[in-house]
This record gives sequence, structure tokens and C-alpha cells, in this order.
Amino acid sequence: MKFVDEILLTVKAGDGGNGAVSFYHNYRNPKGGPDGGNGGNGGNSYFQGDEQLNSFFSLSSQKKIIASNGGNGQKQLKTGKNGENVYIKVPLGTIIKKAELLPRLESKELVLGEILFPQQKLLIAKGGKGGWGNAAFASSVNRSPYYAQKGAPGKEFQLKLELKILADVGLLGLPSTGKSTLINALTNTKVRTASFPFTTLHPQLGVLAYGKQKVTIADLPGIIEGAVHGKGLGLKFLRHVMCCSLIIYILDASQDHPEQNLEILEKELQDSGIIESQSKPKIIIWNKIDLLSSEGEKKIREEIIPELNKKKNLTQKHFFISALQKTNLDSLVQEICLTVKENKQINSAAPLHIHKIYDFTVPLDWQIIPLRSHYWKLTGSFIENLIQKYSQPEKLVQELKKTNLSEYLQQKNVKNNDIIIINNQEFFWRYE
Repeated sequence: MKFVDEILLTVKAGDGGNGAVSFYHNYRNPKGGPDGGNGGNGGNSYFQGDEQLNSFFSLSSQKKIIASNGGNGQKQLKTGKNGENVYIKVPLGTIIKKAELLPRLESKELVLGEILFPQQKLLIAKGGKGGWGNAAFASSVNRSPYYAQKGAPGKEFQLKLELKILADVGLLGLPSTGKSTLINALTNTKVRTASFPFTTLHPQLGVLAYGKQKVTIADLPGIIEGAVHGKGLGLKFLRHVMCCSLIIYILDASQDHPEQNLEILEKELQDSGIIESQSKPKIIIWNKIDLLSSEGEKKIREEIIPELNKKKNLTQKHFFISALQKTNLDSLVQEICLTVKENKQINSAAPLHIHKIYDFTVPLDWQIIPLRSHYWKLTGSFIENLIQKYSQPEKLVQELKKTNLSEYLQQKNVKNNDIIIINNQEFFWRYE
């Protein structure tokens, strides 16, 4: 199955059903009055966490997902059927973003929310409200209204979905250092390995079982010098270690100067700015000791490692292993599980950071359009609904002032005595 960790997706909620215009009459009661029912509400669009998914592959062929519309109202005061909600299944670790166009035409991505837990639901698009039937407009002044309200359209958004794998451990290293061989040795995965660089083209996951504890390990594609500037596979997969409790650097100990690779990795992480690498616990693995002479291992242990610790003030633990021959893996497994367990206990006491979820369900949607100096036009579905309900201009303005419209107009620099056009009628606006 292809790994897809970024997609663009348009999500639309269902439209509200229209209200009905109908009058009840029979031979006993020929003027029974209006009996048009209200329209049903449109279905909502939700994102829902599914722990069985690990990428957006199932959504990659879909460009737009639409919830069903509400049914129209009917005679005899029958309300239309509400539209069915749509639940979009996404993997845990999904970040949902919406692009906002700023005044200077700069695109800014707003994080709407994250899916972090199984079955977690996030309402992203509210269905349109059903329109009122003519029975709802009947009053002592107008006993036979010959009009009904149209249903409001459902909200529609173009979204960007990004996946941030929720792994416990992230494996980082240059190409051909043995990351895939190590994850195969530690877990039950069968990641492809070969003698050429970049055999891992996307993150691979494996589960390490140690007693009752299970640790999820992510093997990321190899990082080379200059990856932050787009060389190799770049750093586009690096966000997958943002949630890791532990970062493991894998070095090829059989090379002439393996410590230089450690400096490359740390520099690329620091320059990327994607994660705060200094705040995460780390383990340094010196792999391929089966290709290393006893003098070479002694040099690393007695010269290179002390020099690194002194130069960088490091406190990481070092392990000498052979992932291919599965040498010295037991002590490594114990250290990985212990570090992850301790980190989870620390983080469980801290409040979980979740992005603010923006509310797109507020029905008071309106827009003020500048026509010329001190001259504006007020539109929007909420305004249209009020126009249908209140035919008298004075009553319409009174109802508008009961809302937070004044705050909105102040933000848009509408001044006292500016002229506002509502439904082709002009008003002098005054703040109270």
C-alpha cells in the first residue's frame, strides 16, 4: 500500500432543505391556514480517528467529500428529513489545516485541529439549517404568508491534511547505516534492505514487544548533508519524529570518521527547526561492529566518544551493535523500553497540547462589502433569513442590533452615519 502523508481535500456539509408553502383545506375546513413544514438540516462533516490506518492512501483518490442534504418540508407541517452526517476516517496523528488568504495575498495555514485518539471526532463543517415553512411565518398581521424560507447552504472548506506518525521511537541516520536492518531485527517487520542508498523512501513502522510493554518504532528515510536545502529526500518526513519519546542516531562504525556523521545529523535537525531535538532524550548506536576491528572499536570507545562528550557536553548513552548479526541487542532493547516508559510517565502528568479548534458552526454569517467611501452593502445568509422574516425595515434593523453585528462593523471601520444597503434599502447606521 502506498504511503501518503499529505493530501488536499475539499469537505462540504449538506445543504438545508427548503421550507414548504402549503395551505390546509378540506370540505369541512376550506381555509385551514398555512401548513407548510420546515426543511431538514443538512448533514455535518466530521473527521474521525481510526487506529487501523497509517496513511491517507484511502482518501488520495477522493477530491471532494459531501454530506447529504436535508429534505424539503412538506404539507401538513411535516419537517423534511435531516441529512446524514459523513465521517471521514483518518489515521491517528492527522493535522487538519485550512488555508487563509491574508490582505497582502499571503497564504497562511490555520491549524483547525488534530486527531490523536481512536474514535476521536472533529466537527469540521456544519450542515446548513433547514428553511422555515410558511406556517412559521404566520402571525396576527399576516395570517396567510405565501412564502417560505430556502435552506441554508452547508459549509465548504478546502483543507490540507498532514500526517504526524505517533511513534515512540524515531530512527535517524545517513543512508546505508543499517536503520532498516535494525528495525527488522527489533520488530516483526520486513522492511526492504539493500546495499545502495535510499532503499527506505518513506517511514516504516514496527512494534517492539518487551514483556507486556509495546514500543512503536519509526524508521525514517536517510538524511544527508544539505537535506534542509532539499538534497536527497530532504526533510519532509522529519515531522514524524515530533511526537517520539526517544530519538536514536544510527552511525556506521566501520567508516573512517563516523563521528562526522553524527555532526551532520545534529546540524540538519537543528537547521530544520521542525523539532526541538535538544529537548528529546537520545541514544547513539554504533552499528556494523562486525566489520570493525578491535583496534577500531577501542578507538571509538576511548578517544572519539570522550571527545564528543567533552566537546558537545553530551549525556547520551552509546551502544555498539551489529543489526545484521543481532549482536548486543538485548541491552539496547532494555534501554529503549525503559526510556520510553519513563518519558510517558513524565508526559502523562503534563497537560496534552491540542491546537485550538476553530468554530465554523456559528450561523451568524454575514459580509460587509465597501462600495465607496462611507457606503456599504450588507449580505449573507443570516441577513437573507431575517429579510424573509421581517418585511418592515425598522424591525429588521432592530433585530440586527440584537446580535453582535455592531462589533463586526466596528472591526470593518464602519462609522456612524455611514450608509448601509440591506436588500436594496438604504439605512444610516448608528451605534448605540
